[in-house]
Amino acid sequence: MSHRWFTKRRAMALALASSVLAVAAIACGSAEEATTVPAATKAPAQPAPAATAAAAATAVPGAATATATARPAAQATATTAPAPSGGPQGKVVFATNTVDAIYGLPFLGPYRGSAGGDMGIYEYMFWYQNGDAMAPMMAESWSLSADGTKATLKVRKGMKWYAPKDTPGVDLGEADSEDIVWWLNTGNATTNPESTYPDAGDFASVMLEAKATDKYTVEIPLVAPIFTGLPLSAFGLHSAARGPNSKKAFDRMGIKWANEHEVGTGPFIQGECIGGDRCTAHAVTSHWRKVPAIAEYQKIQVPESTTRVAMLKNGAADLAFLDFKLVPDLLKDTSSGLRYLETMQGGFVGQSILWSGNLWEEFHARTGAPLKPWESPVYAQDYPWLGNPWGDGSTGKCTVSATCKPAPYTDTNNPAGMDDMEQARLVRLALAYAMDRDGINKVILGGLGTPIYSEYIGPEYPGWDPKRWSGEWSAYSRTPTKAGGTNVGVPWLMPFDITMAEKLLDQAGYPKKADGTRFNLTLQAYPAEAGEVSLTVADAVTSQWSKIGIKIDQLREDYGGVISPRMRLRQQFNPVLKNGDVHSNVYPLDLPPPPVDGSISRPGWGVGWEAKPITEWNFAINATKDKATREKMHLDYIDYAVFWQLYGGIFQVPKGLTSGKRVKSWNGTQLHYNNWSTQPEFIVLN
Repeated sequence: MSHRWFTKRRAMALALASSVLAVAAIACGSAEEATTVPAATKAPAQPAPAATAAAAATAVPGAATATATARPAAQATATTAPAPSGGPQGKVVFATNTVDAIYGLPFLGPYRGSAGGDMGIYEYMFWYQNGDAMAPMMAESWSLSADGTKATLKVRKGMKWYAPKDTPGVDLGEADSEDIVWWLNTGNATTNPESTYPDAGDFASVMLEAKATDKYTVEIPLVAPIFTGLPLSAFGLHSAARGPNSKKAFDRMGIKWANEHEVGTGPFIQGECIGGDRCTAHAVTSHWRKVPAIAEYQKIQVPESTTRVAMLKNGAADLAFLDFKLVPDLLKDTSSGLRYLETMQGGFVGQSILWSGNLWEEFHARTGAPLKPWESPVYAQDYPWLGNPWGDGSTGKCTVSATCKPAPYTDTNNPAGMDDMEQARLVRLALAYAMDRDGINKVILGGLGTPIYSEYIGPEYPGWDPKRWSGEWSAYSRTPTKAGGTNVGVPWLMPFDITMAEKLLDQAGYPKKADGTRFNLTLQAYPAEAGEVSLTVADAVTSQWSKIGIKIDQLREDYGGVISPRMRLRQQFNPVLKNGDVHSNVYPLDLPPPPVDGSISRPGWGVGWEAKPITEWNFAINATKDKATREKMHLDYIDYAVFWQLYGGIFQVPKGLTSGKRVKSWNGTQLHYNNWSTQPEFIVLN
């Protein structure tokens, strides 16, 4: 049976015709032996405060069993205090800078969050428990074929789709395999190339077309062998971290209604939501997993941080997302009763310089299609921080392969014997040495954060070794090299060293000119997950870089409307201060590099560079059953990324919110892509 995947234009036509999107539930009919690894055990209906080992049983031999963090207080498992005997009680108000509008069909929506996405309305197929990012949630179990190329999911029975509060009495039925298959295939960029789902490329990098083989069984062919998990976890394995949408709601209520309402299986239902103002979620009184202790959770848009602080102090708000630079001084005033509440204890979120535009892959890692990076705007001229492996117009030749072509510009400033790749690496390395991370942490973050030195590694990460050096790496190989010359290893813990920075820039062929400058650079910075403090950090970084002769400007463009599309199209050539795809220290040591760090995620979002060894590590780690071998390869790719300085790590801050006196605790499970918990069912009031 053929499938019909619709565009936005088709969607409106279908709505007018009162049609539905049909996704077939076709039995696979394969004689293949599907289950060769044990299925994860069923999670308890009401987890105890300390989850049992059975609730976190791993389904794949060699899968990660623990995630290290340097702080003894770190906890990976949510506290699940029982609801009061009278049912959910009380209202919690959360003041934040932005409340988005609702969009309930993410494969038609913009690249951003929907208002109800962090309010307990949705659940996930898997979540993080006791170090296992694939502990069962909506999926009762999962298994893999012997060769790791097909996954089988068993959907938990008895999970209800909850209609929003403005649709009383509507029964949307039970979540089953038909819903899961529809969600996967409408979101996946392979099965629906016009999907705008934020996880479209992440699904496509791992999964082919999903099929339902019975009411509670889903089979998913995989792009390549994978034993590290699936992109179906709340934790964000393989870059995806969203919960299923309801096909039943879409079929019954139509496209327009479905896109204007949030429908999930979580312990909260959508109430009144007005983009740019407020959104309310209401607790259910009966739930398969967890009845909340609070009855209502409301977030309100309050653009000014100072107003949010005042609301905390006068009790108008119980929680607030604040510019982190305000937090240290607030905590010094003990009379206010305010405190910083870590909603995922032990979790940090970091930000780095993303050196977008370094396009070093000629062919798509999944499809083999030619990418022609030399035709990208990033190679229209010679940017000092972008390495060009393809050659330039002065020779008219490209020596990387038999099919590549040179970039159009003429390169005249490389020192004798130094290619453009090494010249640009030295520039990025110099700028990394010229960032005072300790000073940023002390002065701007009040010592509450920590420095990081790459998006992949830093204090509080498993595998962190402050004495380790990267070794030397070719840009094109997963085997270390001994190139000599300027190719020396890079320390994982990088000191602030202006003298070294200036030496490296001189060495790269960018001495200071008569006016004291070396070259021009534009930095783009965004709050992203770490919040508005990132903009203050950007000011500090630009000040530090200007001292070594960089004539620097800052440019602010709309991220969702301008920068994200440019990164998705691999046309972004200015460095960006935000986070890439590894912005959580709770990142198991045996996981592969994110698919967005190469061409694997195309046509979905990427960080804006592509390196063939990183995509090769992704496939190789996923296909390896032995955990220790995966960890060794993980450290190798960190060394590669540190040597080539694709990320210029700066800082990380603990994940949480500033809290008033009413909230006693909020110990949610670890979420890789959020800097506060999206699980208000774990809020406990005093």
